[in-house]
Amino acid sequence: MANKYGDIRWKWLEERGFNVLGDKHQYAYMQSLWTASDIVQGVFCESPAGTGKTVLAVLAGAYAVENEEYDKVIYIRNTEVVGKEVGFLPGELDAKIAPHMAPFVEALDYVKPGTYEEWQAQGKATATTATYLRGVTFTNAFIIIDEAQSIGLEELQTIYTRVKDGCKVVTTGSLRQIDNPKLKRYSGLTPFEIYMEHYRGQRASYHKLETNYRGEWSLHGDNVQDTVETIKEAQRNERK
Repeated sequence: MANKYGDIRWKWLEERGFNVLGDKHQYAYMQSLWTASDIVQGVFCESPAGTGKTVLAVLAGAYAVENEEYDKVIYIRNTEVVGKEVGFLPGELDAKIAPHMAPFVEALDYVKPGTYEEWQAQGKATATTATYLRGVTFTNAFIIIDEAQSIGLEELQTIYTRVKDGCKVVTTGSLRQIDNPKLKRYSGLTPFEIYMEHYRGQRASYHKLETNYRGEWSLHGDNVQDTVETIKEAQRNERK
């Protein structure tokens, strides 16, 4: 399989602890992430926690930036916390959004420790939120929109309309973990689902990763809705 896209990329990943050749879903995901943007510009990955959707996207972007396919990797995430907008939190922008950008920083550390700080200073890595994107244009960038299941339609629209052709746009999320209490749905669908449908027929690919590599505890925790449904069914039976 590896020869099709060049052994060096898979070797680079394996050296950082990610042997995706043993997981057909991760392998297909990486193929799309590394395919040129004029063939696959948008990659959507709706998958459970622990499956590697975010870290693999960041590593794919980092490799592409290292090899000068893109100028920078941009990480965007919703920053609403317990109903409080980030703009009302204390501190400068970096301090406000830092806790939310930890997955990006930690994933870049797999490239080598301190990569985020080094690349941020060089203009090769940016972590931000849709709140601060008005008037911004993304050019020749590898863009990752993380936790998209909790981002509103207007915010996603703001992000997608900042993108020039030539950029790569990766959108990841898990519909099991929607933590935005104000999220508006459309005909029962989240904005993430709306945009996945909106881009069908365009240069977009769709992926579902399955294996939770964090382990059984994480997997069981993510399946809590099974217990919720069991309790609901028991209560319905008691009323009969």
